[in-house]
Amino acid sequence: MTDTVKKQVVHRSRFVEFTPGNITALAFSHKSTEKSAPQELRLAVGRSNGNIEIWNPRDDWVQEFVILGGEGRSIEGLAWSSIPGEPLRLFSIGGSTVVTEWDLATGLPLVNYDCNAGVIWSIAMSNTMNKLAVGCDNGSVVLINISFGKGVLEHESILTRQESRVLSLTWTANDESLVAGCSDGRIRIWYTKDQDENKGRIIHTMKVDKSKKESTLVWSVLYLPKQNQIVSGDSTGSIKFWDLKYATLAQSFKVHDADVLCLATDLNNTQLFTSGVDRKIFQFSHIDTGKSMKWIGTSNRLFHSNDVRSLSSYQCMGSDFLVSGGIEKSLVMCSMSSFAEGNYRKMPLVTPFHKSILVNKQQRLLVMWQDNVVKIWHIGDDINEPKNYKLVSKLVLKDEQNIQTCALSTDGQVLLVGRQNTTKIFHLQPIESKLKVTKLDNEFLLRTGCKFAKFIDESNLIMCSNSDELIRIDLEEDDDEKTVTIELPEANTTKSSSKLPFLNTVNHLDINEHFAVVSRGTGALDLIDLTTNDTKALIRMNNFITALCITPRQTVVVVTSENKIYEFNLKSEKDQLLTNWFKTNHENLPRQFTSLKERCVGIFLDELNEDKVWFWGSNWLVNIDMSLDLPVSKRKKQKKRDRDGLTISTDALQIDGDEDDEDDDELEVKEDYLLKTQRAQDASSKKRSDKAFFYTDKYRPLLFAGKIANDQLIIVERPNFLISQPPAFELEKLVF
Repeated sequence: MTDTVKKQVVHRSRFVEFTPGNITALAFSHKSTEKSAPQELRLAVGRSNGNIEIWNPRDDWVQEFVILGGEGRSIEGLAWSSIPGEPLRLFSIGGSTVVTEWDLATGLPLVNYDCNAGVIWSIAMSNTMNKLAVGCDNGSVVLINISFGKGVLEHESILTRQESRVLSLTWTANDESLVAGCSDGRIRIWYTKDQDENKGRIIHTMKVDKSKKESTLVWSVLYLPKQNQIVSGDSTGSIKFWDLKYATLAQSFKVHDADVLCLATDLNNTQLFTSGVDRKIFQFSHIDTGKSMKWIGTSNRLFHSNDVRSLSSYQCMGSDFLVSGGIEKSLVMCSMSSFAEGNYRKMPLVTPFHKSILVNKQQRLLVMWQDNVVKIWHIGDDINEPKNYKLVSKLVLKDEQNIQTCALSTDGQVLLVGRQNTTKIFHLQPIESKLKVTKLDNEFLLRTGCKFAKFIDESNLIMCSNSDELIRIDLEEDDDEKTVTIELPEANTTKSSSKLPFLNTVNHLDINEHFAVVSRGTGALDLIDLTTNDTKALIRMNNFITALCITPRQTVVVVTSENKIYEFNLKSEKDQLLTNWFKTNHENLPRQFTSLKERCVGIFLDELNEDKVWFWGSNWLVNIDMSLDLPVSKRKKQKKRDRDGLTISTDALQIDGDEDDEDDDELEVKEDYLLKTQRAQDASSKKRSDKAFFYTDKYRPLLFAGKIANDQLIIVERPNFLISQPPAFELEKLVF
């Protein structure tokens, strides 16, 4: 399908069958607190394809890192260890006997620990953050000691075994006992206090209601320390509150029409949220009835179109939110304090912070990769043809690891496919209406993983390995080992990056014929001269960079997680780093752009006009003409604030009084000075124009946007209705 935007032909493409995995697990890195949120607070999102996404709840939620899955892998449970003063640790389970601890710098498994006790169904982190409990399908509950540090998991004990599958686990106060929901309709409590002869014994067993048709499954359990109660959710749709001290039933509610799969609570345990197969999220409140404190069902909301598999909550000074996800594949955020009538936000189905599509203009090819499959389409140039695309090649790789990146040579004849531990190259030869694919041998690439790669020309490329080595290779060299390793300047380690190592790694790479620019999660921006392979630190920002692009103006355009646009000169001294356009227009970006909730995830050039730059996010497309000044903003500059309670505001950041000076935002000081100087001189000779800015939200959700020809845009959409979903639970409909 074709369209027009700003007098350019648009290939509106919906044929790309990109399908994200179901959301199967959610976990915040820290427990709720009355204090401000720590800088390193993150949300881990596990998916059915084995991917784990790391999201930062600040700046309207930004996806910072993705741990790729592999063939036959899934994520069924997640747990964080967040001990003050130590790096964060992330653990997962996934339909096997193994617990995996992940390397948060490379995204590779740090250790795979086999429990040797059956397939693991549930996982829970102790309150002291030094033990993991895992529940298995053979009825075993295994305790794992993780107190010896990163990458060390040691068997501690197996609790008294029973015969039923352990579906859910939760620790009680001071880690004195462990509560499990089982597949025989029972809740069992093991005594787990160290240095006690009764450790490992079952001290209580409670039964839930039986189903007439099938055995009852206790899918979820949660401990409420303020009330010393256990909450259970089971396959009959019942929510039950149990007194832990006496192991007796306190209250019972039958509010759900199907299985209850997940539970969450607030900081003070006065609010409880439940959800599952019937898609609804119910809220229960702990209320003083005059005689005693009772739980009462207060409200319910329907955010999802299919099963809700996981709930996770976090509360701190100034912010609180409940995050949910499931088979629908989209994250939903809402406020716990205003759950009944407050705002909620549903993330787009695709949020391409990490790209899975590229285009080649010379051969008019579109390449998409997902899991272990690469598909290549040829895009026709007949704009009147309703189906002007054709699948010309499909590669199914036999490797276990998922594809991390792909790159095409400028002539469209060499395809690079990178994974975490290996990189392969293929020759693409057009034969009639297909592409003949031939594997090319390169011993160096076969043993080197790759997370980013860009071709400089037909055979020269620059790639970034998983260990953050920048390597330059000429594929026409007879000696495969003849490579050039480019040393990047050191970037200062921040308080957050010391606990989240992926923030110190490269997250963007762009090149032209003369330069390469790389950014890191801490906001470090480095320049490489491709003629000499010399490097220099361009700037050290304190903002997470979501997109960057080198322009023909000899500048690099950068967009941060706050949707702020920066433009830096590539060939200038440090005092001339900021461009004239930035100095003049930095404070005049239209509110239509700065108030966008979806972050900018991509930038591409106009080709017809070197001063025009395109920016895009999941549900918007913007064009800015940098030869023109933006209209002067007449509104007062607003203070940063939490607009809807669904993100952490800047005011809620944790401030450490003795933090190093390197965390100061030197860039803002420089901006201030330059802006004041610019206004004082008032030397702008350009006429400010409304034509400098173009915005549309016609295309959504965007998987990719770019140029397929100088005068033709290609926009890849992935609407929800095109993604097949399993049948959802049918709710009763009201007929008036």
